[in-house]
Amino acid sequence: MNSFLSLLDSIPEDSIAVTVYVLGSIIILWAWYAIAKRLPQPLGGITWIIGFAILLTPTVSEGNNASIAPAIFGLLFGVLTKETVLVWSNASLILFVVGLGLVVGYLWSRYTTHKAKIVVRKNSSPL
Repeated sequence: MNSFLSLLDSIPEDSIAVTVYVLGSIIILWAWYAIAKRLPQPLGGITWIIGFAILLTPTVSEGNNASIAPAIFGLLFGVLTKETVLVWSNASLILFVVGLGLVVGYLWSRYTTHKAKIVVRKNSSPL
């Protein structure tokens, strides 16, 4: 046990925190995907995109030890401290990722429906 704890002491705290956060977010999004695929078609994808944006939109924290942080934490910190600039900057980042995800999802659904029509035409035989 001591060797394991000494191994953890040699790894910087920032890397452990980022690794745990990213792995936790992946697990949460994977679990939500299992739920979202049972929802009606556009609603499941939209909720997954919103969850992705809330969990994984990055921002830069302020202060002496500034580093990359999730925008939702900056948004919550801005709400608690009543700093409207911080709230709006982090909310706009999250909404940008949601909008980008919705555009990519729309284009992907158009591509898959067009691809399905081509496959149906190739497989249908003339009478």
